[in-house]
Amino acid sequence: MSNNNQPVELTDITVSLPGLTTEDRDASIGLLLDCAKRGENYGKQRPPSICKVSRVLRDHNESSFIPQLVSIGPIHREDPRLKEFECLKESYLDDLLKRCEDYTLEKTLETCLLNVGTLIPQVRESYAGMIQDYSDVELAMMMVMDGCFILEFCFKHDEEHLYLPNKMQNSRIAMDLMLLENQVPFFVLQALFDCSMGNMPFTLRDVLDTYLAPYIQLFRSDLLPEKISTTDVDSNSTHDHVLGYLHTRYQLVVAKSSNREKRKEKTVYHSIAELDRSGMKLKPHQEGDWSMTIKFQSPLFRFLPWFWSKPTLLMPTLVIDDFTELILRNFIAYEQSFPQGRYYFTSYAYAMDMLINTQEDIAKLVQSKVLVNTLASNQEAADMIHKICKNISITDFYYAKEFKQADKYYNSFWPKNKAWLRRVYFFDSWKAIALYYSIIVFFLTVVQTYYTIKGK
Repeated sequence: MSNNNQPVELTDITVSLPGLTTEDRDASIGLLLDCAKRGENYGKQRPPSICKVSRVLRDHNESSFIPQLVSIGPIHREDPRLKEFECLKESYLDDLLKRCEDYTLEKTLETCLLNVGTLIPQVRESYAGMIQDYSDVELAMMMVMDGCFILEFCFKHDEEHLYLPNKMQNSRIAMDLMLLENQVPFFVLQALFDCSMGNMPFTLRDVLDTYLAPYIQLFRSDLLPEKISTTDVDSNSTHDHVLGYLHTRYQLVVAKSSNREKRKEKTVYHSIAELDRSGMKLKPHQEGDWSMTIKFQSPLFRFLPWFWSKPTLLMPTLVIDDFTELILRNFIAYEQSFPQGRYYFTSYAYAMDMLINTQEDIAKLVQSKVLVNTLASNQEAADMIHKICKNISITDFYYAKEFKQADKYYNSFWPKNKAWLRRVYFFDSWKAIALYYSIIVFFLTVVQTYYTIKGK
């Protein structure tokens, strides 16, 4: 019997493929070797920092990834809906150039264009093959126009007139500037800032932190310490783009910890309502190094009876509004674009998805001041959380330890039985009344029996 595991010799290919000549065989092998070499080079390349969001992620809410007012970069440049804002870009370009008092407008613009022109090879790498239709000159002009618009949009926040019909458009433009598909490389933005504002006593990071970052705060700033600031950002660190920089602001301190774990096994979890029924308390997290910290806090005096020593789940106060889904989806899409990236927002979204099953869970979070819901209903907020995590993969889960601690508490004797009693008897008011009545009848029966026996 022949061994099917023996390797096939190249000369045997003609047997498997009748009619293939030696020349054809050699040509085919050569083409496949070329493919393998290109694949080797491709595997060594860093993924593009600016790309279209995969269909798997955008299917559930495509509007979260498409700009509504202004196009930045080449991906949505031909969208006819965004053409009217090109005039605003021209106005902002003129205003930014006028801020540079050391040189004429022409000289400043020439310097910006030349500096950006030297970066075009890196710019093309950042978009990875999506800009072949643009010449180097066209691409340089696009980068200057769009980069200057971002800078001037930030600077105009100190002025009364933004050339916009209403303040709502300011928020909408800020959201457009943080979409993954609507970015220019950070090094382009830095080059333009150095050309136009290089003599100013502030940095590009100061500008983004002061004027753009406040639009995308997901958590209640009045309940969180000011742990993340421009001084926390390594001045020598590199960023992919505006979205990448804002992502870095959220990840700084946690990157130094080792709390994350590889998902070797399925995480066991319980909803907020279940944890509440077991006796666990919920409180806003007002201390900590990371704005997305979720912490399981054991009771201070564990030796006390169970009903006096209950643990607390500390969570950041999340504000759910009309832009929350957009912000979370783009941060998650950015994380999913890099296999070796850190899954901070993906972990947080997963944690919230596991804790929230129904509108009852949202209501408990709101009652505990761990969540502020400005949507029409609690059910709408619960549905939004569930949709975000569909078709998302995660390898590093940053809250594995906390969920293990919560599960261990939940399955201990008293919490588990208390949760069962509340779920079975106290969820329905009539069942609760029947239970109380049964207990009273049982107690009276015992007393009556005792005195009957004693009387004899």
